[in-house]
Amino acid sequence: MRIMRNVYFTLLLMLCMSAHVKAGDWMKRLPDNLFVSQVSIPGTHDAATGNGVTLATFSQCQDIDVATQWSIGIRAFDFRPKVKDDYLNINHGISETKLRFDAALYLLRDSLKAHPSEFAIIHCLYASNYDNDKATYETMLRELLSREDLKDYFVPFRRNLTVGDMRGKILLLSRDQYAVKPITGGFFQSWCGWLDWNAQSSCSIIGESAALDYKSPLWVQDYANTKDSEGGVAKKVSAVTEMLDHSTKHVTKDESDVVWVFNFASAYPGSLSTANGYRENATYTNAAIIEYLQTHEAGPTGVILMDYCVDRSPNEVDGKYLTRGRELVDTLIANNYKWLERRNRTVYDRALDRIDKLYTKLQEVREAIATECADVAADFEDELAAAKEVIDQQKYEIDSLYAGWLFTESYTVDYTGTYKIIRQIEKDAEEAQAKFDEESDIHAVQVEHIGNDCQIFSLTGERLDALRRGTVNIVKFPDGKVRKVVCQ
Repeated sequence: MRIMRNVYFTLLLMLCMSAHVKAGDWMKRLPDNLFVSQVSIPGTHDAATGNGVTLATFSQCQDIDVATQWSIGIRAFDFRPKVKDDYLNINHGISETKLRFDAALYLLRDSLKAHPSEFAIIHCLYASNYDNDKATYETMLRELLSREDLKDYFVPFRRNLTVGDMRGKILLLSRDQYAVKPITGGFFQSWCGWLDWNAQSSCSIIGESAALDYKSPLWVQDYANTKDSEGGVAKKVSAVTEMLDHSTKHVTKDESDVVWVFNFASAYPGSLSTANGYRENATYTNAAIIEYLQTHEAGPTGVILMDYCVDRSPNEVDGKYLTRGRELVDTLIANNYKWLERRNRTVYDRALDRIDKLYTKLQEVREAIATECADVAADFEDELAAAKEVIDQQKYEIDSLYAGWLFTESYTVDYTGTYKIIRQIEKDAEEAQAKFDEESDIHAVQVEHIGNDCQIFSLTGERLDALRRGTVNIVKFPDGKVRKVVCQ
């Protein structure tokens, strides 16, 4: 049975890992009870530049538009709003994209309508001159996020958000604290754009409430300029993979262990960002993440924000800009199911081992009662059957959880409680047999328990060579004790 189950999940895992498989609904197979922080989420840095952008030579970071990004499985989007006339445009710094912020939100809303199993996360950062535009920005943002045809699609941030909470919703997380509390979603706090683990691991996300579950630890890797110090792109690659070391190995047993992660693959070399600089960096960082996930034990990555989520850039020259972005998207999606299967099987095997031990203990007690408490054994058949039913129910539960990928790291079988039930039945049977013996002064024994040094007599006093089955015998033991016994 276990072999067949392993074959089934191996086939399912192969399906999940196959190239471009149902990218529009890839979250559908995630269990509802999974924390969002445990999901490996492919995202795009400056996502809207794929819709067209002014000063593209310097500002472009994507080759495909946001709608196409969604269709290949991107579920986290880096949008940089900027006040323009009477609306919010999406910019990359001073460069204007051809996508308005409201149009981007409606696009995500419509995508979620068509694919209600999915959700979207927005990393939001005002594009430029925030201090000058702050008041106007807050007013425009509040109006936009409060629209009747949009507001129900946003979810307030909580540390323990699950996939079930998020299906069909948008989580907007802002790096700008534009108001006392977020209109919806949450605020990033203590964002770290340099390499210092103490600082990178001291960030946080806060929601609309001051309650503890509305604040979460956040780990950030956003080292953006690979020429900031010695090491260049190698230092960026190291930063990306070191964050993967932390995120994939982190164990979330319950909501108190939840840590959100944002790991930027994006960066550029030099003092001035350029589209080809982003492309060149992507050829290294995207490949490094792919290699890491293929060669390390699977675990959650958190949000990965990449440049050029296509495999081959139109600007590719002799493989120079082979960004492997689409391959990275597929690898991140598949990583979810590799990790879920590993976690599921580990917890299942641990639980099944406990179940097997309970079945073994129950059988040992059943045999002990049958042989050593034979006179009262029939009185305990119902209790033994009830104990088996308890174990059967536990077995059914772990099989169901395994089939639905619903195990959590903290799951345990109630081994101690069930063991105590079985042991109590054994103890009660022993006490009942002792009472029976005391009242009848007759003891049930196995033939092999009567040694050659025992003297055997019939009730009439006749000396016997062996116990007579089915009748009462008198046995004198070497220690002088005399007992009436019935041979079983």
